[in-house]
Amino acid sequence: MSGKPLRFLCLYLVLTLSVAARSLAGGITESYNWIAGTDVADTTINYMIMTKFAELIKERSGGKINVEIYFGGQLGNTSEVTQGVVTGTIQIGSGMTGGLIDFVPQNAIFDLPNLFPNVDVLRKTLAGDFLQTINEFNREGGLTMLCYADAGFRQLSSNKVVRSLKDLAGQKIRVMPNPYHVAYWTALGANPVAMDFSEVFMGLQQGTIDGQENPYMNIVANNMHEAQKYIIETNHLGHTITFFMNDDLYQSLPNDVRALVDECAAEARAYANSKADQSIRAYKETCVKAGCEIIILSPEVLKEFQDKAGVVYDMARKNVGDDLIDGILARVAEASK
Repeated sequence: MSGKPLRFLCLYLVLTLSVAARSLAGGITESYNWIAGTDVADTTINYMIMTKFAELIKERSGGKINVEIYFGGQLGNTSEVTQGVVTGTIQIGSGMTGGLIDFVPQNAIFDLPNLFPNVDVLRKTLAGDFLQTINEFNREGGLTMLCYADAGFRQLSSNKVVRSLKDLAGQKIRVMPNPYHVAYWTALGANPVAMDFSEVFMGLQQGTIDGQENPYMNIVANNMHEAQKYIIETNHLGHTITFFMNDDLYQSLPNDVRALVDECAAEARAYANSKADQSIRAYKETCVKAGCEIIILSPEVLKEFQDKAGVVYDMARKNVGDDLIDGILARVAEASK
């Protein structure tokens, strides 16, 4: 065979092998190693999202994209993890919307108490086009929100019984260091205590706080049910879980990699939500077995809680504008039909 045909044959083989390699690697040629962090336990929906995402993207990239997961505060508390993602020292983070307002104030829309009447409406709203609206603001803060998921609603746990609004008077309730949460519990007559999540269990044990508010997921994962007598189903906030990436990194990714990130995040969200309801039922059983009494509030009492929440809506309108507040209210109304 002459030199010229041989060169063509070699070139053909190189191109064929290159195409085959790209096919095996899902079309991705570069390798990526990303760090993901959350401050909650490995039994949480946050962790489920991260592990499912890591599994999917590694498989579909042919092993080109690897995600190393750190949970339980190994990389710091919620603010520290978020700051790490904003600066790029951490590539992916997961927390809840209430921990984002210092970075992206517009996420305050998720701190509106009694916004969602049930979990179905919560999920329809989170899965709708409003994600893109909020993501415009997230990107200004250095983040791309890959998805919002949920762990049902946040509930109140306490060592003092609560069956009416007056029972909350003066109770020391731990809340996130979030001004909207503080304003809500103050309006209800409680004495909210802003406290880092890592300090809550000791505070309950030592009696420096009477109670706290979290979804069943976090109550059980952090053994709070062992230090509390009552869990009161206030359903005051959807526990909206965040799953986000450094925006500079996201925007720098090739189109095929970015599309794969979006695809795997959407599937991880669906997987996590499918586990949420089942998990909540199991967590409630765990609480009851530990000796907690679960209190279901009457519709009349819940309406009193809702009426007191107006001060938070006023605060949010002042801070983020009427358009965002009216926008989320309209989408909740649409999802409720």
